[in-house]
Amino acid sequence: MIWCIFAILAGFFVSLSDALNKKYLSSLDYPYMVIARTLGSFPFLFPVFLFLTYKYNGLNYFSFPFITDVSLLLLLEILATILYMKGIKLSPLSLTIPFLSFTPVFIILTGYLILGEKVSTEGTLGIILVVIGSYCINLPSIKEGFLAPIKAIKREKGSFLLLQVAFIYSITSVLGKKGIILSNPIWFASFYFSILGITSTLIIKIFYPVKLWEFIKKHYSSILLVGLTQGLMCYSHMIALSQIETAYMITLKRTSILFAVILGYFMFKEKYILIRLFAVILMLTGIFIITFLR
Repeated sequence: MIWCIFAILAGFFVSLSDALNKKYLSSLDYPYMVIARTLGSFPFLFPVFLFLTYKYNGLNYFSFPFITDVSLLLLLEILATILYMKGIKLSPLSLTIPFLSFTPVFIILTGYLILGEKVSTEGTLGIILVVIGSYCINLPSIKEGFLAPIKAIKREKGSFLLLQVAFIYSITSVLGKKGIILSNPIWFASFYFSILGITSTLIIKIFYPVKLWEFIKKHYSSILLVGLTQGLMCYSHMIALSQIETAYMITLKRTSILFAVILGYFMFKEKYILIRLFAVILMLTGIFIITFLR
């Protein structure tokens, strides 16, 4: 069950990273938040990649299937990260992050198509509870009608963006598992997220008028803080993912929604905390059904 610990740690570190990014850098445009999230973790990942590559001859992992997998993964991850940072900039954490709980729902399909993974009946029940919980996130709008909480998802731009991210993550999570199968967890985490940091920064620099060096010099402490928490998430994520089916690991990692609601309240004084905690309890019930009753 050690995978459970690492999956929950991944959820905690990603929610803390998001909160710190929003607190210190959301006053800037979202491309800067993307750079902090990806390039900020580079100093904590790349040295590990160099060490493991030297010690275990990691260059042998660069097969054609591995390169193909990583290339597709990078394209999707960069798109998801841009949408993700834009979403948490536009809307409260407690109203956006919970929509990542849809990733396990989408993984039922992607995990089966790409890796042949199957989810049990109990697992499916747990995932349904996650979906119901996401409906309850928008319960304050139910006075406008029974379907209002669903319509609110599209009306709240950040929530709708994170729902799109959840779908993309349902693919990248499975591709990440494939990358681990073709290499090993720690090496893959240090390699992939290092490359992601460089590639995403280059793309941001090409398509957005960012002042990269000025940004780094002025906000280096915030960037490193976000990067450290993101780096710890990367290692925890890959270790957990290497030990269990993708759908189960990602579902447990979504305890990040609980941490996001709590951090949103204490750091940003976000509203409707009790209703959103109730929704989170439904989601976590689904998560524990998946984890312990599957």
